[in-house]
Amino acid sequence: MSEALLEFRDISYAYEEGDFALQPLSLTIQPGERIGVLGGNGAGKSTFFLCCNGVLTPDSGRIFFRGREVTRKKPDLLELRKNVGIVFQDPNQQLIASTVEDEISFGPMNLRLPPPEVASRVEEALTAMNLGRLRERPPHYLSGGEKKRVSIADVLAMEPELILFDEPTASLDGVNIEVLDSILAKLSQGGKTLMVSTHDVDFCWRWASRVLVFRAGRLVADGLPHNIFSDDALLKNNGLQKPVLLEVTRMLEQKTGTAPGAWQPKNLAGLNEIINAVL
Repeated sequence: MSEALLEFRDISYAYEEGDFALQPLSLTIQPGERIGVLGGNGAGKSTFFLCCNGVLTPDSGRIFFRGREVTRKKPDLLELRKNVGIVFQDPNQQLIASTVEDEISFGPMNLRLPPPEVASRVEEALTAMNLGRLRERPPHYLSGGEKKRVSIADVLAMEPELILFDEPTASLDGVNIEVLDSILAKLSQGGKTLMVSTHDVDFCWRWASRVLVFRAGRLVADGLPHNIFSDDALLKNNGLQKPVLLEVTRMLEQKTGTAPGAWQPKNLAGLNEIINAVL
């Protein structure tokens, strides 16, 4: 197995009120993973994300990036934040500049990169997110889907190894969700490690290679999507639904006498192939 990208050893975090937002947890993130993070509001997902990139420092436990411990010292935290980027649920929390181009250049400039390197990164991010025609537009006047793409471009220009997406499908219509799927696929194919917090189990089923489930600040499950979504007790205890594709597939298995779990279609095309084969 390759060297772990990010490792947590018994980290925990409590806000000033004294309640633990994150109970002691340990886990390892490997390069190239696509991790879906599930859990209700207040489950600890957002706190976990903020600990991942050093915005919050855990009250206890240790964090390692590429095998090197991340201390509370400023250089360590800055290095972590450079390599772990967050795309927030509400793009307006992230957008500050007067034009799209200035917005995307803000991060690389803060890294004190040479101007030609900043310009190169901005162009690459604009191209990757198909934002070239909007480069001179004020980001706050863009549509919700366009703002989301700008906020992703912000992070891409920093060239992090791990990108965290906090509820990226929230407030997006069907067309923009398809655009997001395409963006995530492109990032994954390009070697980025991705972690997505979501309430959308259907999205998580079709996209993730690994699923984490949080409840009341605890990591209660960590496994393959099939194992997570086939555990009816786990789903019930955590207020999660079975993905529609998996539910339909289970019905087909029962009707045809097929062994449970034999079919695991990730999209409608895969389900259609199964239906055509058995009906």
